[in-house]
Amino acid sequence: MPAVMDGLKARIHCPMCTRTVEGLAIPEVRLGRSRLRVMPGQKCTRCNASLDAGYVLELLPDPEQSKNGRRAA
Repeated sequence: MPAVMDGLKARIHCPMCTRTVEGLAIPEVRLGRSRLRVMPGQKCTRCNASLDAGYVLELLPDPEQSKNGRRAA
């Protein structure tokens, strides 16, 4: 049974309105390769289209790390 993971905050490219919106991404590992995928079932905050076919552009810094005194890259 696969492990259940919480989504990571990320910037996602919406394929319908071609804007960058915030959403959740989940890591995926297959055949030794890893990448980030958009968590299924999300909607774009601007055009209300499905983000299932969107691209993860970057991860957003975790606020818990900044509270511990670490600097976000």
